[in-house]
Amino acid sequence: MEIKITWFGTANYILTLNGTRIHFDPFFYRNEASFPKLETKKEEIKDIDSIFISHGHFDHITEAGWLAEKFDVPIYCSETAKNNIIQWANGELLEDQQHALSDSTIDKIKICNYFDQITITPNISVELIKSEHVKFDLPTILSRLLSYKFLKKIRSMAHLGRAFAMGKVFGFHIKFFDKSIVAFGSLWHEYEDVLKKYQNCDIFIAPLAGNSKRNIAKKTGKMIEILKPRYVIPIHWDDFYPPISRLENLNPFFKLMKKNFPHSEVIMPIMDDSIVIDL
Repeated sequence: MEIKITWFGTANYILTLNGTRIHFDPFFYRNEASFPKLETKKEEIKDIDSIFISHGHFDHITEAGWLAEKFDVPIYCSETAKNNIIQWANGELLEDQQHALSDSTIDKIKICNYFDQITITPNISVELIKSEHVKFDLPTILSRLLSYKFLKKIRSMAHLGRAFAMGKVFGFHIKFFDKSIVAFGSLWHEYEDVLKKYQNCDIFIAPLAGNSKRNIAKKTGKMIEILKPRYVIPIHWDDFYPPISRLENLNPFFKLMKKNFPHSEVIMPIMDDSIVIDL
């Protein structure tokens, strides 16, 4: 049974299951200094069937409305994320980024709650997992505050943080026949009782950002210890909007996986490329 994951940086990827294409956290609004470079343009995305949003921050939603309008597909998200998508389309958050958003598309932006079950096809469903946003640790905060590049540009970029309220944060449990995929848009490890529901999943799509390199490894390791996945796919480690972001050092994560979780295979995604897993 073939599962394809095409990654476009951050938590932006398309999951292809037996021809059904689900787009998570579509974000193509990267700046020129981003790394690795994203070659795929939003106009090149083809044939998606639905869109899911983990939370309302700008790096998770900017192209959601545009793609929903183009393909006439539903968006599943929180109420806050829906408001952000509409305001972005109207140019209320950034004037030069406005685009058409019809009433019918707005009607297709479905407000969801924790543990809602969305049926995509008779053999594909998505459950919205209760989650939270990663808590930035002190080394991460200091790395920004002590960065000349960050301090120099913070005023011009501050609107990207202020304007995009986070709202509820969702993870996703995707069922494909008897296969199980668990994915998050932000790293949150503290709801252990929730995570236990998804033990022995086939694939864990893990966002490795927002903490120091050691804490990224530690927190991801706690999730892997509970989920016990066959495969782990790290995402969101790219430098998507410097100097707000940075390229994450994953060496402690790789060492932890080799030492503590040798039975979970790590597959590193490549920008603009697809991972194909035959389960």
